[in-house]
Amino acid sequence: MAKITDAFSWKPPHAWDEKRRGANLLYRLPERELVLSFWPVKEGLTAEQQTASLQELMDTALKAIEKESKNPNLLPSVELTRVDENNLEFWVQSLATKDGSVGISSAAIRGTQGVLLATMEAPTRPDHFPIFVEFLRSIKALEGI
Repeated sequence: MAKITDAFSWKPPHAWDEKRRGANLLYRLPERELVLSFWPVKEGLTAEQQTASLQELMDTALKAIEKESKNPNLLPSVELTRVDENNLEFWVQSLATKDGSVGISSAAIRGTQGVLLATMEAPTRPDHFPIFVEFLRSIKALEGI
């Protein structure tokens, strides 16, 4: 089964510490955290089965993102929106706490080998969402092995 680094490449945020948390990758700076989760497609599927599996995985990732938007303590900054970049399908949203102190940006990215979920939580500052978008723009899908 593919690992996150087998399926996608990206440019980590500059000067952020990187470590693993279980199967997830975690990038951190004081008061900032970017978590990458990956759901791979099972190996040995037909092309039709792989397409169906990718859709199921994408649906799961989108449900996780939509669940955040239903939190009564969070307000939308950027509604869930589809963006196509680097030949990939991205679904992106950004939320902020009611008091405006913390922003949570999430994206589900469909690759050829699975779905990547990226979530960044940080104090709400003008550079919060642009840092997340810059990271997303660096993501590329790697071809299956």
